[in-house]
Amino acid sequence: MSVVLSTPAARALPATAPRPVKDDAPFQGLLVPGLHGSDERHWQSRWRQHMPWLHELKMEDWQRPDPALWESALERALAPLPEPAVLIAHSFGCLACAGYAARRPDRVAGLLLVAPACPEPLTLDDPSGPLPVPARVIASTTDPWMTLDDSRALARRWGAAFRNGGDLGHINTASGIGEWRQGLEDLRWLLTQRTGHA
Repeated sequence: MSVVLSTPAARALPATAPRPVKDDAPFQGLLVPGLHGSDERHWQSRWRQHMPWLHELKMEDWQRPDPALWESALERALAPLPEPAVLIAHSFGCLACAGYAARRPDRVAGLLLVAPACPEPLTLDDPSGPLPVPARVIASTTDPWMTLDDSRALARRWGAAFRNGGDLGHINTASGIGEWRQGLEDLRWLLTQRTGHA
């Protein structure tokens, strides 16, 4: 199966500031926060407010890095959607989404992986080879949880595009980036890619 993410849809993304897009956008997106979730000032929450085609992962317990719980939550969130979705993940959510995409590429159209958590101390078995869908990893030079070099190595292992996001800490609320306009450009890039896998 080949999934094409609409170029007109990508053009509907905000260029300089968030603005609503049509409810009938020809693709679906799922926001996947990290451990503890994303508060209302997080860039993920701000994107959700302005782009109604974005859904948000629901978890009963945001504190547990249990791969089975996260995979079940992803399965529940994606099952009702008629088409594969773009997953927009932060921190631990990146590891959960990468693992899910490796097992269920039929449900995932692409991955935007922001400030991934370091997989070594966690109980999640992240993919050891290239991901079967388009992906981009964005990392920070000052992330306290993952060095830039380690993030770049993770992207290389996953066969993902990589971008150095600069001095942004963990790319979260504390980074003070508001709706994170550069991240919207990363999303625009992802929405113009094709999976190209059978």
